[in-house]
Amino acid sequence: MLLAIDSKTVVVTINTVSLAAFALLILQNRSKINYREMCLPVVAGMLGVPVGLLFFGRMNPEILSIFIGTLIVILGFFAKYLNRQTINRNTPLFIVVSFIVGGLLTSTGIGGPLMALVALARGWTKDTIRGSLPLYYLFVEGIAVVGYSLTGRLDRSTLTLTIVGLIPVIIGFLIASAFAKKVPEITYRKLIVVVIIAAGLLVVFKEASGLV
Repeated sequence: MLLAIDSKTVVVTINTVSLAAFALLILQNRSKINYREMCLPVVAGMLGVPVGLLFFGRMNPEILSIFIGTLIVILGFFAKYLNRQTINRNTPLFIVVSFIVGGLLTSTGIGGPLMALVALARGWTKDTIRGSLPLYYLFVEGIAVVGYSLTGRLDRSTLTLTIVGLIPVIIGFLIASAFAKKVPEITYRKLIVVVIIAAGLLVVFKEASGLV
């Protein structure tokens, strides 16, 4: 269904319906969340939202998506070579990435894999990742949804798509939660990298085919 509507409506719909999944993940992994460590990234991400809203109606989302998708694929392939000590000590880098991702999520719906790569490089456990990143996304995309509403992007048709999308979101959450419990930590981290690379490739191919 989402393939039949314009890309900007898809971004608004996905960012809105995703809030339910983030809330469930936070509730499930609340004891594993790095609350103190996530304070500055959350604030930085929220500050990036207005920038994303500004570009939302002016930019060519296809070109930007191809660029970001390519970057995600490259970083995904080099994920295991990221220096954990450098990432851990370089808090400003984490904050800058959080700001950029806040803008990207708002304008293109893409950027989450960049945060996932940083989380992997910081050595977080799977439960910490499944709790801390949704906390970031909930605040950032929550503010973005408010912005969509104020700028007229969150209309009745988008709300209808969001309501319809809640069912697969909940089903996906239940399946993913059951799967995550059974997967060993090392395997989980490898799977995240595979998913990140696959997501980047999918974005590149999808947007590139639309330009042809």
